[in-house]
Amino acid sequence: MQTTIARSLLVTLLAAALTGPVLAGAASAAVAGRAAPARAHAAGPSQGPLLAFGLNEVGELGTGDKKHYDGPVEVNFPYGLRASSARSGNTSVAVNSSGQPFTWGSGQLGQLGNGAFDNHLRPVKVRLPRGVRVRTARMGFAFVVALTTTGRVLTWGAGGSGQLGNGHRANRNAPVFVRLPRGVRISGVSAAGAAAIALTSDGRVLAWGDNSVGQLGNGKTASTDVPVWVKLPRRPLVTAIAAGDGQMFAVTTAGGLLAWGSDDHGQLGNAHTGGLRRVPVRVHLPRGVKVASVSSGTFQTLALTTTGKVLAWGDNQFGELGTGNKKNSNVPVRVHLPKSAHITSIAAGAYHGLALTRGGKILGWGDDSFGQLGDGGPGTKLTPVPVEVPAHKVLAIGAGPDALGSMAVADKIID
Repeated sequence: MQTTIARSLLVTLLAAALTGPVLAGAASAAVAGRAAPARAHAAGPSQGPLLAFGLNEVGELGTGDKKHYDGPVEVNFPYGLRASSARSGNTSVAVNSSGQPFTWGSGQLGQLGNGAFDNHLRPVKVRLPRGVRVRTARMGFAFVVALTTTGRVLTWGAGGSGQLGNGHRANRNAPVFVRLPRGVRISGVSAAGAAAIALTSDGRVLAWGDNSVGQLGNGKTASTDVPVWVKLPRRPLVTAIAAGDGQMFAVTTAGGLLAWGSDDHGQLGNAHTGGLRRVPVRVHLPRGVKVASVSSGTFQTLALTTTGKVLAWGDNQFGELGTGNKKNSNVPVRVHLPKSAHITSIAAGAYHGLALTRGGKILGWGDDSFGQLGDGGPGTKLTPVPVEVPAHKVLAIGAGPDALGSMAVADKIID
């Protein structure tokens, strides 16, 4: 029942969430233009046409309409939007290889970052500070956190719980800098709900925003509008992070995994169910397994192993663990991938999972109510199914903790 209620809230109550004082902006929206020629991004990370599929209630697919799509469609067709990475939710965000982020969908709390408080059915440019370029961006619930190329962090959108990390609790419709400790450089960011975390260049983790279920990992449950240090074990250091709706994760240099926050559905993977953990605990990985990356949804989490396999744990009401049944698990279990599949990237949605194979194909499982698995048909998929993408190869995938849709960066569109 709790899962069903949360699922409904994700698609109907955005405007009522995380309210606070608003700061108006003067800049007008700029619609994403046609794809740049190849030479414009040759020196940067790989990018290509961006495809989207799934829920489109407030224009989060960027197609110019509010029609749900059960198969991949081009974002901002016919003009196209080229991207190197993208994440979905009620608001979607993508970054191109020039370091410019674009947003679309719900914007009533300023989460489009374009200086306005309006929704947009097509991508608009985020109003970056002069000279700033973004490496990657992640969506929380009605706010965005972005990592710059110089190791600083920008945020915009809802700020009522301190999730913008700038020392204030006001909504912002254009990017502001997070108040990082002096001398700290950031190498990774993640966000979910009304909280954000950041990985420092020396392997430590900062967190800020809502802390009602211990998701800041500092031993307390008081929210904060400036970053605080997560109480990690002294060694080993952290190499990757991920945020779920109430749970946070850190991959260690030894391939282990730490978790903290809410554990109502066993989503911390530490063989317990219920309560919360205010400081990190160890995820109970299978013997000999090492983790390369992690991605978390609403009540479930995925981990990519160093051998190209995928583990999952937590809630399984919609088959989001990909195990062939709907049984929850409070320890990691293997997703039932095809035997020949070697996975290079994972993305957890609200109630579904995506995996990118070494050959550039996508597999999806879990909730497919809005076509977010891209296989042309609704329903629950208990094990991974192929996503039909009109491209030779997929370069990157994206979803998000609140996402009822999915994103794919393609090498080129096949007509």
